[in-house]
Amino acid sequence: MLRTILILFFTSLLVFAQQQNDFNNKYVLAQSFLQGGQYDKARQIFEELHKTQPDNYQVFDGLNNSYIQLKQYGSSIALIEDRIKIYPQDINLYGLLGSTYYLRGNDKKAFEIWDSSVNKIPNKDISYRILANYAIERRAFDKAIEYLQKGKAASQNKIYFSYDLANLYSLTMQFRKAAEEYCTIIAEEPSQLTAIQGRIFAFINKPGALEQTINVVKEWKNKKIEFKYLLAALYKEAKDYDKAYDLYNNIEREQDRQGYQLINFANYLMGEKQYSKAAEVYNDVISHFPNSPFISSAKLGYAKTLEASLNDDSTLNSNDWKPYSQPRVIAAYKIDKVIKAFSDITLLYSNSEITNEAYYRIGNLAFKRKNDPAEAEKYFNKIISVSPSSPLALDAYIGLGNIFIQTGNLDQAVLEFSKVVENKKSPLDKKNQAKFGLAKISFYKNDFEKSKNILAEIINDPGDNSANDALQLSLLLNAAKNDSADLANFAEAELLAEQMKFDKAAELYKKISENPQAFILSSFAQVRDAEMDLAMDSLQTAVMKFSKIADENGKNIYADKALYLEAKTYQFGLKDIAKAIEIYENLLAKFPNSIYLDEVRKTIVSLKNKLS
Repeated sequence: MLRTILILFFTSLLVFAQQQNDFNNKYVLAQSFLQGGQYDKARQIFEELHKTQPDNYQVFDGLNNSYIQLKQYGSSIALIEDRIKIYPQDINLYGLLGSTYYLRGNDKKAFEIWDSSVNKIPNKDISYRILANYAIERRAFDKAIEYLQKGKAASQNKIYFSYDLANLYSLTMQFRKAAEEYCTIIAEEPSQLTAIQGRIFAFINKPGALEQTINVVKEWKNKKIEFKYLLAALYKEAKDYDKAYDLYNNIEREQDRQGYQLINFANYLMGEKQYSKAAEVYNDVISHFPNSPFISSAKLGYAKTLEASLNDDSTLNSNDWKPYSQPRVIAAYKIDKVIKAFSDITLLYSNSEITNEAYYRIGNLAFKRKNDPAEAEKYFNKIISVSPSSPLALDAYIGLGNIFIQTGNLDQAVLEFSKVVENKKSPLDKKNQAKFGLAKISFYKNDFEKSKNILAEIINDPGDNSANDALQLSLLLNAAKNDSADLANFAEAELLAEQMKFDKAAELYKKISENPQAFILSSFAQVRDAEMDLAMDSLQTAVMKFSKIADENGKNIYADKALYLEAKTYQFGLKDIAKAIEIYENLLAKFPNSIYLDEVRKTIVSLKNKLS
């Protein structure tokens, strides 16, 4: 008897398992049909499964989705209503039913179902939130807002509803209301400031959003300090730096953080190239917080603003667009004012990284602005002698190497660059800069094989833009390896160009360009010859040469570069924007694979906007 019972029991288990396995396989198949857009096939299987397991919610949901996709709204309504009879407390079912009526085009009926369902469920705040989600899904945003407002009124935890409302308000361009909700959250939970600011700045660039948000936050600014932080950030976005400055001053008075907020604001202004305003803020810290732990940062920041202003002034008629150029002449008193600001820092903070940075910046100013290599060398050596382990010592060695190349002391330049390469703590980008310096010196000395070997190290292990320069020089060396005489002349011309002896360099470039047997070197020398004219401000001559090279097209592999530089000359040198646009467009047409295409397209758009 017991054996018979056990047999029947295990037989039942086996049958049940087989049935369940069959059910699962059919369900997976139906889901795959639904996901694959074969809705009628999905419907047929789901209907079959629903008959066997009418309580299974996954089957119900799959069948309802099939009806919706097939636009069989009547079947969907009947299906949902049958389930509501079994589960009258399930708010999601009322959400689905209203959603189906909405899709059917009967939004009035949909809203009636949703409205009446709230009274049937005890947790009204949760119900309102669920119904709002169904309304949002059907893009009935006004109805969703209505439910969220009612849910907020009924809830003990209003912040969640404020988040949802603010999101919907911003989505529907009701920026003032969105700001009100966000301010409500900050008032209750000040720690949410960062999250709120992120949400606001996600829509702040939409028309009218910034102005409306500022007006709202202004009304709250005296309630908590967090509102002042938010308002200051909004003023920065509006580029109303004076009002932002007033707020940060106010915050400093309330918190007494010894100028910390003002330093951050000044740093922000530096990033926005508001150098005059940044200098004012740094000076404010220096004047009002003389004992602040941030005073050194303020003084260094102030000096940097003067330096940045100097660079900004020099770029009004900048030569930066030229491949080679003499440093733009700047009044000596302007440079000396900046140098003095950095020098004052070195007197106050000896043996510190701030002092090292001041020395380095003075050295750069002396080398690149005053054209005084000896003065620059003195300051770079100060960093090396006082702080040989400083990261800036590596920059100082590289600076010295460039100085010695320019002054013709190539052996000493090799020693300086080698110190960076041999230093195990040197980061890859610094090593590559130094290696490229060594490769150029080997090239200048006609040790072409050594130069190629060094360049290969940079190309195989790129760390910065040195890899691009290395690749160009390597290609030139490989292309001209059988033309040692012209290559030697070209190397001498390159050294003269780097030393800003442009007239002498031009003579050698011209000589190489006139040799048809030089092939690649001849083509490149033609471009370099025209670049020397640019460097010496012979703009019309340069334009003629670039135009001639570009017309050669297939005969000169640098024809696109010549056309690019011709356009640049019209744009920046001759100030003929219309002609520049014409040449840029010609470059797009003639050289569809040029490396300059992306930049040229952007430039054309920018120049046309200026003309219009």
